[in-house]
Formats: sequence, structure tokens, C-alpha cells
Amino acid sequence: MGSPVWISHRGFCQDHEENSAQAFRAACAIGFEHLETDLRTTADGHIVLAHDPTMERLTGTTHTIESSPRTLLEKMSLRGGEKLLFFDQFLQEFAGLDWIFDIKPESALRTIDALLPWWEMPEYQDFFQHRVRFLFWDKAHQAHLLRSKPAARCMARMEQCRRAAVAGVLGLPRWSSIEPGVTYALPVRYKGVELLRPAVLARYRQRSARVMGYLPATDAEARRALAAGVDEILTDGRKLA
Repeated sequence: MGSPVWISHRGFCQDHEENSAQAFRAACAIGFEHLETDLRTTADGHIVLAHDPTMERLTGTTHTIESSPRTLLEKMSLRGGEKLLFFDQFLQEFAGLDWIFDIKPESALRTIDALLPWWEMPEYQDFFQHRVRFLFWDKAHQAHLLRSKPAARCMARMEQCRRAAVAGVLGLPRWSSIEPGVTYALPVRYKGVELLRPAVLARYRQRSARVMGYLPATDAEARRALAAGVDEILTDGRKLA
């Protein structure tokens, strides 16, 4: 088994605001080639890279992304001075990297429908087919994408990850419903139980699935994930040597 893939969670945010162009550039500068971001859609149909449904945490305002037009949102400055990044801007600079798109549920159907025209453009077909994986929070939203794009690569949803994790710890493979080729996110611990253990990961490997170490809080936790043999690590920090 080769070295795990390190994935930057919302970009390198120590000196820049999350999901901003500056945070993604900083992640690239320290060696990340695979990143994660969050997608939402504005009131007038523009995709924007943002985690929260409102702008309160990032700007101190109470504007909701899904009910605000792009012209309003792009005037706002984030707390670090950066601007929100819109999908057309994102593609111009970052389509050469690998990505996880976390499709936020509040506007998931509109976000999917807004993505599809980009997918049809010849210059971005390879990007969507080979460089993007999707994370959904609702089975119906995932199904909506797969009806149009059955080859879209989707990660295990949160409830699938939890069910598989509990079944893996208890040694109940029939309950896990682990799907081959799908990536499952596992924290180091869940409700005090150590999940990232070689014996647990072996059950995923038996079904040809992949395991992501989900946001280790410390370097020590990241090293435990590495020692367990994860395939990927999603991190808020730097890569470990």
C-alpha cells in the first residue's frame, strides 16, 4: 500500500479565511494537491464556496447565502479581508487540482443543477469526471446527481460512515453495508471508541473500500491514523513527514 493522500480541509486557514482563494493557494504552497471545499448556491443561481448557511461567522452579518444575490455577497469582506470565492472564479485557478465537493443540503438540488452546465463544457469534463468527488448529506440529493451523471464519484454519506464504523468495531459485517470503491470517513475516535485500528480498517479492505482519517485534532492523532493504514487524511493542518 502506498502513502496516504493528504487532503486540505477548506484550504490552509491558519493565516487566511477558509474556502478563500488565498487559503487554497496557501495549501498548494505547502504541498497539497488534493483539497476539500463546500458548495452553496445564491438566490440568483451562482455557486459560492462557503460552509455556513449565513455570513455571521465570516463577516458578522446575518445575510443568508441562499437568499442573497451574488452582487450583495461579493461586496462583503470576510474577517481576514478576503472575498467569497465563486465557482466561475474557482474553476479558472484551481481546476488542475483534485477536490472533494461537500454539497451543503440547504440548496443541494439547486447547486447540482447549477453544476451540470459546467460539467457539459468540454474544457471541464475531465475535471468533473476524474478530479472531483462529491459528499452529500441526503440520499435524495445524491440520487438527483446520479440520475444525470451516473458515473459521478460519491463518497459515503455521514450516516453510512457511522453505520459502517459501528458494525466494524462490533465485528458485524452484515450491518455495515460497505460498498466497494467508496471512501468512508472515520474519526480517530467515536464516542470514546478507537476507530482507526488496523483490525477495523481490514474489514473495509475486505470489501475493497477506502478509509479516510477524518480531521485528526493533533499530530499524535494523525500519526495514529497513519499507523492504522488509512488511505487518505483530511486535515486542517500540514502534512506530516
